[in-house]
Amino acid sequence: MKRIAARRWFKLSSLLVWLRAALARLGFGWEHNLKLADAYRLGSTKVRVPLDGQPIEISLGFNDKRLHLYPETRLNENGELVRLNSFIIVDPSAHRRRINGFLRLSPKSWLSLGSGDEVQQALFDYPAAVDEQHLVVIYGRDALIFRNLSDVGTSIGPAPAKEVWSRESKFRRLREIFGGPIELLPRDDALRLIEAVNDVLRREVYRATDDRGLPGGLLVLPQALTPILVADMHAQIDNLLTVLSQNAFLDALDEGTAALVILGDAVHSEVDGQLREMDSSMLLMDLIFKLKLCFPAQVFYIRGNHDSFSEDMSKDGIPQGLLWAKELSERRGAAYLKAMEEFYRRLPYVVASRDFVACHAAAPTTKVSKEMLVNIHRHPSLILELINNRLRRPSRPQGYGRSDVKHFRRALQLDKGTPFIVGHTPIDRQDTLWLNVDGIANHHVLFSANLDQVGVFTRVDDLMIPLVYPVDALIPLINRLEVEPG
Repeated sequence: MKRIAARRWFKLSSLLVWLRAALARLGFGWEHNLKLADAYRLGSTKVRVPLDGQPIEISLGFNDKRLHLYPETRLNENGELVRLNSFIIVDPSAHRRRINGFLRLSPKSWLSLGSGDEVQQALFDYPAAVDEQHLVVIYGRDALIFRNLSDVGTSIGPAPAKEVWSRESKFRRLREIFGGPIELLPRDDALRLIEAVNDVLRREVYRATDDRGLPGGLLVLPQALTPILVADMHAQIDNLLTVLSQNAFLDALDEGTAALVILGDAVHSEVDGQLREMDSSMLLMDLIFKLKLCFPAQVFYIRGNHDSFSEDMSKDGIPQGLLWAKELSERRGAAYLKAMEEFYRRLPYVVASRDFVACHAAAPTTKVSKEMLVNIHRHPSLILELINNRLRRPSRPQGYGRSDVKHFRRALQLDKGTPFIVGHTPIDRQDTLWLNVDGIANHHVLFSANLDQVGVFTRVDDLMIPLVYPVDALIPLINRLEVEPG
């Protein structure tokens, strides 16, 4: 059941709060500068705090809810924290070993903190004392601007320095899962690995069997597993390592409470000048296969259009499908190439749970049912739609649209507001995920191969939420770790 933030009955004071918030965002109202040295109770005027990188504690009400605002950072290849231009707002009381989330404040943007936002309510579990719109925070040119909107008030003050809780234990765990440095496996080891993965796929869990007695094309996750969704990694190994070492994702996998789902297209770099390079694709598949063997009932791969050796799989005139086959055959042998073909044949095409439905590319525009998805080997045209189609456009009248998303949810017996998540078609080159695309409510696009940031969908408090992390340069850091004595 998706959680919806509680709404209060309309009253004049609510309208006044809304007007004050709107005026604050537009820059109206008196304000004064504040060098934050101690706790400060906000009044009716705006307060400007210089951008000096100081962590700030926000206390909504009379210490009813504390939040911390920190400068956002990423790790470079030397393991040094590099400060970014954004800030993140976190709940310091959130349990470190439980999947949670945060809010991001970017330059020239603003956030309205309050219980009226269902995502914030899920992330921060606001108590009743926090108003629907409680505080506006604006990222100005040279200052953070705070405007209290609540009768119960807000305080701001210096926050404790962000606890430098090392992610090193997670880096070590990832190295342990891989079996050593993150580097291409020897030929014989790689063959044994993929053959073991294919053996798992022959009896993969959470997939109803088709009429051949094999796992079908529909993966249905149980509610007990928190989904961690990424899509279109396109050979960006650090992107997957970043996701796995952030939040409590790896902890949840180890505890058996989460499932990592990759929505296809892990291979074939899309970086200009690297379209022919296949080593990173091989290494990322090695990593995914290691994860699959470590968590056979918690790591899943949904087939995409790049998961193929087809001559039709090309980009900018470069036949990546054929090059992929040639590289695997030459580097790892005919047996490995055959095993990869088997891996592709055994993959599911759709993943669903009570909270979401996802596939690589598109909602079908033709008839679809659960039975058809399970026996998808009998429906090649349905396969092509799920992995190849795109949104309907004047130049693409065969694309999918709002009604197709609606019918797809209905075919899977899901609520009409269930999030539908696809990859395949990034909207631009700047971002990594896009919400309510084409004006279709709860229709989201995810592209996890951006070089600077990686998007992921997960569930917090029964609500699917998007998270974006700066990509860390992790391969050299993990590979420099010394093996701990046994």
